[in-house]
Amino acid sequence: MTFDSAFEQPDEFDVLTTGVPSVSPLQTMFAWASEHLRATRPGSFDVEDIGRLAYESLPEGEERDKAFGELLYTYWEASLADEATLAHSETLREQRQELRELLGRFQDLAESSSPVPYALLADIARLSLPLMGSAS
Repeated sequence: MTFDSAFEQPDEFDVLTTGVPSVSPLQTMFAWASEHLRATRPGSFDVEDIGRLAYESLPEGEERDKAFGELLYTYWEASLADEATLAHSETLREQRQELRELLGRFQDLAESSSPVPYALLADIARLSLPLMGSAS
């Protein structure tokens, strides 16, 4: 929470709630609907049932309009995340293929007792670390 005026002091509520994420009515109703369906229909519902019950349980008007906007925004963000995940997956696939080729060259050199060039080892390390998740 920010205060524009140098004279405005946060009250105790502001201090206690600073940094606490706000929860939208849709999030609240979604949690309620999930719990409700688990209790009343264990194993016989899906996420669409939860979403519909949550949305329909919101009062008509502003809260429902905001929830609809939240659903659209969430869908958009999920679409962007999917695109990023697919792009990252493709990058990793290409890196794995390049690493396989380099490891094949390394194996050929090692089996023939030929010296392994430092640049080959450096390339193997460069590709291995990100694929193992330990690169910075």
